[in-house]
Amino acid sequence: MLAMTDSFVLKLLRKAFIMADTGKPLIQHLNSGFIVSCLTLEDCIRDAGGDLSRGADILNLTRPDLITRLHGEFADAGAMLIATNTAAANTFCLRRIGIADKMREINIAGAKLAISGAGKTAFIAGAIGPLGLTLDEDWDMETLRDAYVGQITALLEGGVHAIQFLSFVKLEELAFAVGEARQLAGKDFPILAQMIFSDNGLCETGENVEIAAARLVEAGADVVGVNGGQSISASVKAAERLAASAAGKLVAAHPNAGYPETAEGGRLIYMASPSYMGDTAIRLAKTGVRIVGGFSGTTPEMVRAMVLALTTIRAAPVVSAPVKAQAPATAIPAKFKQGAFLESLTMTHPVIAEIDPPPNLLSAGIVEDARVLVAAGAQAISMAENPLASLKMSNMAMAAIIRRELEVHTICHLTCRDHNLLGTQSILMGMHALDIRAVLALTGDPLTASAGQGRSVFDLNSFLLTRLIAKMNTGLTNSGASLKGETDFSIGVAFNTGARNLENEVQRLHRKVDEGARFVMTQPVFDPGHARRVMDLIRMPGLRVFLGFFPLVSARSALYLHNEVPGIRIPEPILAQLTSLPNKEDQEKAGLESSSNLLESLRTDLDGVYLISPHNRPRLLAPLIRQFRPG
Repeated sequence: MLAMTDSFVLKLLRKAFIMADTGKPLIQHLNSGFIVSCLTLEDCIRDAGGDLSRGADILNLTRPDLITRLHGEFADAGAMLIATNTAAANTFCLRRIGIADKMREINIAGAKLAISGAGKTAFIAGAIGPLGLTLDEDWDMETLRDAYVGQITALLEGGVHAIQFLSFVKLEELAFAVGEARQLAGKDFPILAQMIFSDNGLCETGENVEIAAARLVEAGADVVGVNGGQSISASVKAAERLAASAAGKLVAAHPNAGYPETAEGGRLIYMASPSYMGDTAIRLAKTGVRIVGGFSGTTPEMVRAMVLALTTIRAAPVVSAPVKAQAPATAIPAKFKQGAFLESLTMTHPVIAEIDPPPNLLSAGIVEDARVLVAAGAQAISMAENPLASLKMSNMAMAAIIRRELEVHTICHLTCRDHNLLGTQSILMGMHALDIRAVLALTGDPLTASAGQGRSVFDLNSFLLTRLIAKMNTGLTNSGASLKGETDFSIGVAFNTGARNLENEVQRLHRKVDEGARFVMTQPVFDPGHARRVMDLIRMPGLRVFLGFFPLVSARSALYLHNEVPGIRIPEPILAQLTSLPNKEDQEKAGLESSSNLLESLRTDLDGVYLISPHNRPRLLAPLIRQFRPG
């Protein structure tokens, strides 16, 4: 019965889609009618008991029988465009599982398995996904080019009929990859480019559907499209906008099979039925889409339902017209905000005092410590977030309590280590609601393997986090959705005064200022000559500099900081003085005197002061604050 059903479907398909001659070029077929496409095998691999612990792509070598069979099942269901099982088979993704040297072999095998499984009833598109790079300092353009060129070349060698880019969230990365494919494959080779858009039709980097369509066509794409995303309805809306803005170009859409539910073992189960996916195919076709399919959760039964559904409608002619590009939805302001915190600083030498949140639930003492420092003259209290990757109470909670009870500005450190992109935006909205008006954007110290406290996230880095906060200051989320108001953060960043290459650190600081940073808090300095050199290097228009100071109140702590804390170097004379004093009281006195003298010697050079409390003893900072700000 199943074989008869498949035969019936294929007969209808050939009649409706004019696909009897598979030698006809793909784009010519698309100009004649619809094609149903299979974009991913992952869920079917899992259902078949395949091991996805190292990803799907390696199975091209370890389970070629399974991959060939699954491609065949989708072809039998009526899919006339089948993507190879190679979406993550680039050198970067493969390097993470130790098999980067297998890149060419995996891609060639992926192409040949798809061709073998589909027989002569489908076109084969070489699937290429993003490289998965999250930190922009991890790569340069040549590295990017080499990765894409290598994968494209291998897929072409394997015999694919088209190149299919999918699941991209960064427009310029996709446009770059499309451009490389066009150069390698020639002007007539079909190139399909699909992105993931948010529910409001924006990609991760903020460009809207219309801008994306224009950029991808300019780069050389024959087909532009959407895959994955939040919901089927959002995919339909994005596809409709693509079809309207990319007139004259073909459009593809591959939504997920509905919203997923989490089953036992963490597996995601997609809830759409085959009949619903058939209805979705008709909705997509009516918007002007020519390549229709599904992404995550899609099964051969769903493809079969989509094929049958599309036999009931006729494709409208493709009208040739120029691509229409709308203005970007996320205009960047010509001038970044100073923010409420910096605007409140009217004194010549404002003082920031740093206190760590408690490592437990006892917060009352921290508030009293802050009260002492504010009474001494501190203009702001800085709250670190899990410093040195050690567990502390939420610094946002502590900052909000201090802000409320003492009516003083608080500066919240925000690390990329502890939060993904979604969570980071949620936290920033919460900070704004709690009247916290200053954020220090940090990448964060990485968790060690022995920490036993989870994994580092690093969706962002300090550059991208600075950009995100600046964008929220304009009233937009990362994806460009309206916040219905603007945050008012003063954006701060860190500077490593102990770096071996200070010029490189200065370049990094300039990048952060270009992204929206308006103040900098430095690692502590201990030598006046070095401090002046740092200030000469980092002073620039529009940037408030808070030079860091840390009282060395014991020889033991000085040795620890010098030898174990990144970015801190203590001059040998200071270490020698502290280690020569036998008792702790004398060491503390000498350390405080040294800090006091250093502050005094630099007074006329300073924009602002950042005092870091030693060993959870913040009240030791009070005399330094009073001395530095007499009266």
